[in-house]
Amino acid sequence: MSTGVGIFNMVGAVNDDGYNHTPAELNLEYQSGTRFYGIGYMLGLLANTDGGVDGYGGLYANIALSPHWILTPEAGIGGYRQGQSKNMGSTFLFRLELGLAYQLPGKQRIGIKIAHLSNADLYRRNPGENELLITYSLPLN
Repeated sequence: MSTGVGIFNMVGAVNDDGYNHTPAELNLEYQSGTRFYGIGYMLGLLANTDGGVDGYGGLYANIALSPHWILTPEAGIGGYRQGQSKNMGSTFLFRLELGLAYQLPGKQRIGIKIAHLSNADLYRRNPGENELLITYSLPLN
């Protein structure tokens, strides 16, 4: 189980509605311990202080760069509720993440994660957004 805190819409890009906020974000994520050829599934939820919420699922892999440093790429799809947050052009969104974490004793991890959320130009409007998060992970098993 991983939790992250950071900012949503990191670059502050202004979309056609004039939205240029960088609200705080909370991210919760479950990564399965079961993997097939090193690839596991993950389920996550992000919420920002402007009321935007995204529930998502997808795939991830842990790549050991050293005994303590772990690189984790992720790709997923999900559903977005705008609230007073950024208009992402659709409810259906794609999510790409890249995390780098230091593994502590007991397999806990502390790290940093960047993420990109967009509808991949499947709709006319696709402003996208980027996130930066500080993360803490705790193994469940």
